[in-house]
Amino acid sequence: MTFDPYEFIAVIIPGALPTFAMSLLVPEIATVLSSNGLELGEFGVFLIIAFVVGHVVQSLGNLIEAAEGRLGVGKRDLPFLKNPPVSADQWARFERCFSMMIGNENFSISRDSYSSVINQVYSRLHAEQRTQRIDAFNRTYGLCRGMVAGSIATVVLIILLGGAETHHYAAVVLLFLTIPLYIRMRRFSRLYLSEVVNQCLALDGQKTNK
Repeated sequence: MTFDPYEFIAVIIPGALPTFAMSLLVPEIATVLSSNGLELGEFGVFLIIAFVVGHVVQSLGNLIEAAEGRLGVGKRDLPFLKNPPVSADQWARFERCFSMMIGNENFSISRDSYSSVINQVYSRLHAEQRTQRIDAFNRTYGLCRGMVAGSIATVVLIILLGGAETHHYAAVVLLFLTIPLYIRMRRFSRLYLSEVVNQCLALDGQKTNK
């Protein structure tokens, strides 16, 4: 069994912020986290709670991604936006490359087929061991998405549990965490697509030259 630290980091970090906020806003939770009678110690207890909360937070991240799709600005919409991550020439060559790969010269990539196309291309690139940068971009995207969801959850907790006198803290979290993290999330989704396209074209060019 291979241990992948990302599987835990991408859950614990997004769950840490709302867990910390809850420990400040709810005295009973603070008491549990600071309990010295447990064998794991208070940091261990915090990590366990953050891990559980992180899974809930990542579910909220999935909803954020779904909402982007409904608005037409999600990951599968990136090639079709007014300012796509790749040039029109790169995308046209990528479509031709994929058409040759599946043996259908008339195939055109649409929003509906985009996810399937990217998965097939990724599988091909993975077999050729060309996915290291793609994986790095995708993991950072997923982590940022989780942190966006975690900061939103924190804002909601502050508003619901903190009272009117803490609303300015909610505004600080929104302005200095949620918005910058969302911008970074979008950046890495664009880098992911750009790298998939470039690696596919590079591989195709390499095989053509041979």
